[in-house]
Amino acid sequence: MYMQQLPKGYYAVQSDFDNAPKDSFTYKGVTYAVIEGINLFATLEEANQKATEIPRTPLEGLLQQEFSTPVILFSVGTHSIDMFQFDRSLTLLGNGAQISPNIPTEDTLEPPTLNPMRSEEKESVFKGSYWRGRVFAKSEKAKEIIFDGFSSLGISFRDLRTDGGDCCVIFRNMIYLSPCGNNLHQFAPAKADGSLNREVIFQNIRSVDFYDYDYGGNFILANAKKTIIDGLVYDSTGQIFGFTDIARTHTNCALNTQFSEIQISDSYFRNLSGNNGIATGCGRAETQGLNLTVTNTVFVDAGRENEAVLNPHLNNNSSSLLVNNCTFVDTRQNSGAAISVFGGGDHITLKDCTFTGYAETCSRKPAAPMSAPDHIEAYPQNWMTATADPHCIVGTKNADFSRLDALYSGCKPYYGDLHVHTQSGGTSDGLVPIGEWPTKMDEKKVDFAAVVDHKQMRGFFLPEWDEERFIIGTEPGTRFSEGLNAVRYNQAAIHYIMLFPHKYGLAMVLANFPEYNFRGDELTGSFVYPKFTKERFLELTAYVQSIGGIMIHPHPKLTLASDDPLDYYIGEHTFMETIYESPTAHATYKNYDLWVKLLALGKRVYASGGSDTHGEISNKALSTFYTREKSGKAFFEQMRTADFTVGPLGLKMCIDGYPMGSEISYREGMKLTLRMDDFFSLAWRDETAYELRILTDKGIAYASLCNGKQSQAIELEVQKREFYRAEVYDLTHDCLIAVGNPIWLNSSNNV
Repeated sequence: MYMQQLPKGYYAVQSDFDNAPKDSFTYKGVTYAVIEGINLFATLEEANQKATEIPRTPLEGLLQQEFSTPVILFSVGTHSIDMFQFDRSLTLLGNGAQISPNIPTEDTLEPPTLNPMRSEEKESVFKGSYWRGRVFAKSEKAKEIIFDGFSSLGISFRDLRTDGGDCCVIFRNMIYLSPCGNNLHQFAPAKADGSLNREVIFQNIRSVDFYDYDYGGNFILANAKKTIIDGLVYDSTGQIFGFTDIARTHTNCALNTQFSEIQISDSYFRNLSGNNGIATGCGRAETQGLNLTVTNTVFVDAGRENEAVLNPHLNNNSSSLLVNNCTFVDTRQNSGAAISVFGGGDHITLKDCTFTGYAETCSRKPAAPMSAPDHIEAYPQNWMTATADPHCIVGTKNADFSRLDALYSGCKPYYGDLHVHTQSGGTSDGLVPIGEWPTKMDEKKVDFAAVVDHKQMRGFFLPEWDEERFIIGTEPGTRFSEGLNAVRYNQAAIHYIMLFPHKYGLAMVLANFPEYNFRGDELTGSFVYPKFTKERFLELTAYVQSIGGIMIHPHPKLTLASDDPLDYYIGEHTFMETIYESPTAHATYKNYDLWVKLLALGKRVYASGGSDTHGEISNKALSTFYTREKSGKAFFEQMRTADFTVGPLGLKMCIDGYPMGSEISYREGMKLTLRMDDFFSLAWRDETAYELRILTDKGIAYASLCNGKQSQAIELEVQKREFYRAEVYDLTHDCLIAVGNPIWLNSSNNV
């Protein structure tokens, strides 16, 4: 039987390549003759190497008659994608190309239904692995990138270009399947003096019941001269929509042009429970503006309870908001506004819109404070705080800091990263050789680091190991085989960091837990990541602690997905990373909330933090230690007490001479004394208001502002509470900056 040849300029990728014919390819019901290695391939990577010609012949089943790039066709079935990079302009067409996944319903408050022509058995599915399911645009040669007609599972797109002239990225007729915890689409900010002219188009997109592992990724982080969203159905997710991140650090203004545009039209949003609703950010822009236009769009419970749906940043009068012919409904009776404007811009236009279930239509979010006094509130006479948990503050004339100062007498502040990976050979996967770390740490003013290279102990037996700077450790992982309560999507893995007081601590663990299957010696040996039951893992925790070690749950929201905070709990007196990568990272917000939930459940879990860098040395997630000497051993011993601050400044705190991390019994007349001191020079910001907070299990006991320039001191009268802890929040940039560890007060014995 004669088959027509697949025309030139079209390149075919066949799913299940090993079991499929090698001389034919079926696309949209039409079978074409093809030649393996010429125009038939097993993967996108292989097809990309040959995709050089542009089609000149129309293809049956496609309305589009002309293309300006080579075209890669994908069969029905699953196509695995692993860290693919676009090095040229390409059009990728799935079996659903030019077929919208959405069919409108008669009731406009109900979401459009799934088009039966896009049923599962008819789909070309892009599927990514958990860690490596990413596609990148780096090359300036990739002027046009088009995705059309796919279902996408676990794939994220990163446009890393900051310069390079005109380019366009288009996603059409896409269905996004969960789970995926990453930002699905992220576009790097353009250089202010560059020529990048980026246009981004989303047309006929569907994302329903999308689960993000509760990790906090965005649907889109936008940065383009023009971003168009037309025909999006985004229904029921905890994912953050975008267009900026939680702390608005990602700017949506292209800084190399006066005006950027974001247009949303003919779309539907419902049951969005991610932070900030639909928000924009212009944080780095000065005179540049962002014009947000929303037309013919329906929003139903499209923000968290009692929060706004649209949260645009009108940074100046170059920015504007136009909302036309839109419907806003909150069935929960929102106590606030449907639209909350951030910034001082006045160009707001609302036309022909309906609002149901909101206390008001549009409000302004109060401007973030840009300044603060030199000192926190500490009146000369005693006074009561007006906080959720009122406490008596001892006036400065009566305050006594002698026991606090005695605790830290002779100590100096040191700043370090409690989670780093080096290139130490063997199974390590860092990029910077371990011998280069000390010099590079000096460049970033980092005093110490917990080196936790994977699957080996090799690093700390090398001559390059720096006893003064490095803490001994490793970071394995496990998948729990049983013992968890509320895991979603079978995502039951965690990583864990073990830190040790001496170099043979890890060897002792490996000898007592044969599940690691360690083979070799100190320099050549390696081990596997065994499966554990939760019960067996808690035995591991107890053993590590019994030999003087430390257990940390790093990036808890990254690999485990559960609705039960106790699933993340790995034992008493363990640590959990609260500040991860940086204070403004999504993971920091999520991990901190998780830690607070565990504290509320009565669990004695300390705070830790770290960058998890596998590349260059970072100073964005430092902890502050006060020790009398600069050595890895001293830093380890200080960490084991939990008397340190996660963050780039020092919080010295004690209750009647017992520092952070202590467990003591309450008695009347106790005093809490605290000093906020020694801001890391590269982290302090001018024109910033920092809020010092003291918290208990019942809420905030004390809070006041300062500018962080000078040392601060406060004393308060302790009440009968489960614990006291302190933290510092950056109100100007809306992020947590430092977390102190708790002092618990219901112990039967003082320590």
